[in-house]
Amino acid sequence: MAAVSPEFEELATDLGQRIVEAGLRGLVLRFGDQTRIVGVADRMPPAATLEAPLDELLAVLLGQRTAEEMRALRWIGNPEPYIELLASS
Repeated sequence: MAAVSPEFEELATDLGQRIVEAGLRGLVLRFGDQTRIVGVADRMPPAATLEAPLDELLAVLLGQRTAEEMRALRWIGNPEPYIELLASS
């Protein structure tokens, strides 16, 4: 099981708040055998999943990936609203 840094948890929580504020449904972040669900409000299930190694997810959350690089990652569901939100951070 990969160790998850407090920085990752804080960035994921911040992303979840921005997802709710933007009126989007939640996003599942999956890395290895772990999962974080962020931005879930009003009992609506998440609309998309982003699967990547933990270090890659951290780079995405830190704003170190371009929209094109984010699109190249493994997504289940429509990534565009989330890529737009992540690119604006």
